[in-house]
Amino acid sequence: MSATGGELADVQKELAAVKQALQKDEGYLGMTGEPLQQYFLQLNDKEIFLLSRQMQQLSAAGGTIVKGVNGGHTTAPNVPPSGPPKQFDKDDVDAVLHHMRDYEAIPQEAVKALRALSSLAYAQSKSVGNNDQILKQVMRLLSLHPEESMVQVYAIKSMCNMAFDTDAATNKLNNQEVLSALLQAASLMPDDNQPKVLSETEKKALAAQKPPEAALKAGEALARIVAAEAELLQPNAAGGADKANARAPEASTLAGVFLAACYGDAAWHAAVLRLVAQLVENEVINMQFIAERFVLHTMPKDKFGAKGWLAMAKAAASSSHCPELGNALVEAGALRAAVQLMQRYTEEAPVALAGLEAMASIVGTRAQALQAFVDAGGVQRIESGMERFPEIELLQTKSIRALASGVLWSDDVQRKAGYSSKRAVALTKAAMVRHGGSEELQVAALDALSRYLDKAGLTADVLEGGGEGLVKAVMARHIGCSKVQKMEDQSWTSSASISLGSQRAGAPMALAGKILHGQSQAPAKTRAKVNWSQYDALEFARAIKTWARPASTQGLSSPMFPMRQHWALSHIH
Repeated sequence: MSATGGELADVQKELAAVKQALQKDEGYLGMTGEPLQQYFLQLNDKEIFLLSRQMQQLSAAGGTIVKGVNGGHTTAPNVPPSGPPKQFDKDDVDAVLHHMRDYEAIPQEAVKALRALSSLAYAQSKSVGNNDQILKQVMRLLSLHPEESMVQVYAIKSMCNMAFDTDAATNKLNNQEVLSALLQAASLMPDDNQPKVLSETEKKALAAQKPPEAALKAGEALARIVAAEAELLQPNAAGGADKANARAPEASTLAGVFLAACYGDAAWHAAVLRLVAQLVENEVINMQFIAERFVLHTMPKDKFGAKGWLAMAKAAASSSHCPELGNALVEAGALRAAVQLMQRYTEEAPVALAGLEAMASIVGTRAQALQAFVDAGGVQRIESGMERFPEIELLQTKSIRALASGVLWSDDVQRKAGYSSKRAVALTKAAMVRHGGSEELQVAALDALSRYLDKAGLTADVLEGGGEGLVKAVMARHIGCSKVQKMEDQSWTSSASISLGSQRAGAPMALAGKILHGQSQAPAKTRAKVNWSQYDALEFARAIKTWARPASTQGLSSPMFPMRQHWALSHIH
């Protein structure tokens, strides 16, 4: 077994142990609760990384295993000939290839050969780019010398020049090993798609970062590879049909880039978004082209790729690089594709969480996305995730916020979609009991219950089965938590356009007043303040005893949840 395979097996074994500990509410290596959940997600990411490395390996001559990107290989390079390195004809392709093979162990000689190859590829892109042996050796040198910057630069420059030829770009460079290597290099480019507002100092520091030369050339190579497909799809000179109509969808170079990125991290996703934004700006492709390639032609075949696809969908729909891409994704059917991946991997918590976040990002505040979400059965997936993974606190918290927005949907939409706020109440209270120590989840849950009281009049459902004691216990247990105890009561009221997953200030205090003092109809300003110090932790124990029954959420249907035109999901990330 290779080093990669052994490490992967160890990670998968530990993943199973952690998952079992979470399901049984047990500890693992001294961790419980949220720290253990975060460790579980980190292990899952590591599993994806190791599997992608394994999948990117390539069988070479003599049984050698060559890895495309991300470090390491399983066999040593060929032993160079004895004596000083031989001279070679830099204008002869065969001579350059032989030198790359004979002296692959020596970085300086590899650079000499690659520099010559780069020039030849520029002058003879068709013959060099379509030579399988040359590309194979270039990839091997990348793998053998991951820390040698000049090897990396000239290897990528060579591929970049090969991409000048359309056939080489679409048939030879369009494979997962090559694309992964290019994405790995391109991901080193500083990303200006920052999630926060930067200070002037931070902006200057970001602008001062000099991109690695390999990253620049890798981005250029990827752009040429994708542009080659776009060129093939243009009408021919006589105005006839597209020349590429007969190509199978899998042959799409942009889809190949997307698929490779599914097995990378967030930096790879950012690199792809920069790439497509540049091509759109240069009028090489349009948003419809991008969205269709991503949704219709990029379907990963395993759970690791599924999680990556969903994570990239989330990033794409909210990217500042491509602000119009979200609408195009909706039109291309991204929501249905996301739901299909979640259905295919229903036993995978990371997929459920990534799917929830992807749907939230795609829908956002886009009115046209709402019906698509309903038609795809998106909320059914949210409900399913809550039921299947009650131990995953983050998933439960975001799902609670998402379902609570259903009370704002119109009666007509609720009826057509079969929305059940009663079921949402039951799922919310079950999560409150399971995660009594989570401040974030309890705040989200109390806010959700407040909405159910206000908008749906579900007082009986909230109180059923010891709901009053549950709320008392939560407030008592979190007596010192500012998020729970110190919210401004006067600002909790929401509008009809409240975002899915948004948090209203003061909801826990308002809810407590309603349940315990019968003031559900009282104006916000007149609600009595409650002295929660009179309740102790015994209330929480009683609540758990009442609610910790497997039947608490059994026997309830799983209808598709509808949405109203102003529903937004962007706040559950």
